[in-house]
Amino acid sequence: MSRLEATWDRLISLWPARRPEHEREFLPAALEIIETPASPAGRLVMLTIVVLIVVALAWATFGRIDIIATAQGRIVPSGRVKTIQPFEIGVVNAIAVHDGQQVAAGDLLIELDLTANAADEARIARDLSRARLDVARLKGLLAGARDDVFADLARDADAADLATARRQMEAQAAEQAAKLAMIDRQLEQKRAELAGVGATITKLQSSLPMIEQRANLREEAARLEYGNKIELLNARQMLVEQRQELVVQAHKKDETQHAIAALSAQHEQTEGEYRKQLLADLAKVEAQISEQGQELVKARQKTRLQTLRAPVAGTVQQLAVHTLGGVVTPAQSLMVIVPEDAKLEIEANLPNKDVGFVHEGQEVEIKVETFNFTRYGLLHGHVASVSRDSVGQDERTQPSKNPEEKASAPIDPATREPSYVAHIALMETTIDTELGPTALSSGMAVTAEIKTGRRRVISYLLSPLIRYQHEAWRER
Repeated sequence: MSRLEATWDRLISLWPARRPEHEREFLPAALEIIETPASPAGRLVMLTIVVLIVVALAWATFGRIDIIATAQGRIVPSGRVKTIQPFEIGVVNAIAVHDGQQVAAGDLLIELDLTANAADEARIARDLSRARLDVARLKGLLAGARDDVFADLARDADAADLATARRQMEAQAAEQAAKLAMIDRQLEQKRAELAGVGATITKLQSSLPMIEQRANLREEAARLEYGNKIELLNARQMLVEQRQELVVQAHKKDETQHAIAALSAQHEQTEGEYRKQLLADLAKVEAQISEQGQELVKARQKTRLQTLRAPVAGTVQQLAVHTLGGVVTPAQSLMVIVPEDAKLEIEANLPNKDVGFVHEGQEVEIKVETFNFTRYGLLHGHVASVSRDSVGQDERTQPSKNPEEKASAPIDPATREPSYVAHIALMETTIDTELGPTALSSGMAVTAEIKTGRRRVISYLLSPLIRYQHEAWRER
């Protein structure tokens, strides 16, 4: 320890002694400057700078900051706006709303001219009613019904059509009855002829033995030379004639029986063809009923679609029709309905470079362009969902008739590159202003800052240098 003290004393002795201040004042100017010690302020400043540099390096090394993915977007209702479009071309008959009007679900918005659709519907309905009358008529004819087969349809059917169907049914039934009656009369006639032929044959068969016996007696008498030869010839002639007449009547009986069988077959054929025609007509009419039923459903749907009603309760915006008698085209956007009391959310265009780091549940800070965030603060939310695909430049350049689709086209407005759609759930739907809490509204533009993670400050500062080191000196 004594050696250290000796060394210290030797160093102190080598250090020139400072003159007192009152002595330095009488020295020459150059010596006064040399003898005057330096101001401690400079050392303090230098020490402060060194300390700040050390602190900055320590903070940059150990301190962490948020990594932010910025996405531009707008506030939309969770159910999206509802676009009102006509189904087909039409003429405006009535406009029941105006821009900014509140409407309830089912309220009338625009009524198009119903004349053409109503006429088509009435025509198809009458054709369907006539077809149903035809079905009832044909089924009644098939069943041979005597009662009024149109009783169930009389209330809804047209009186003239009902009367026509009844007359047609009576005429068809009478025509068929006349055909069958004529055949029945012919059958009765042939049966009568058959009975007469049968009686004649019986008569001939009964008298034939006597004529044969007479002829035999005449031959015996002639053989014994007792009789006249002329009488013998007459007896033989009568026998031959009787036998021939019996053969003729037998042939006539066969012909009559064949005629009766043919008429019976004709009777059955007439009935069969009649039923076959009725069944064919019935199948055809039933097919028409099925087709006309579908046509009537379509016609009623078209008529119903000519009256445009609000699909949800909300506010009318972007009304594009103001002229009665104006013509609208299919799928033309006539107005949009912003749903009432719909939960608001943010639909943001997420750049391609950030989509790999954004996922559901991440915190988001939102800046609303309408309200300066430096004065009114930020909104908070979280990522609800991220789309799985992006939309490219080709889809952006294609025109869209639907303003809802056009407004939600996910293209990054800054780079015009394909981007992804991120839906952000809001934790607040009002923002405090001088007038008190002000509600957010659909369509407001926002900037969403999504917290994707944290990193060291030194990493952020060195990132450009590392990128430059990796990419520099490689250009062609």
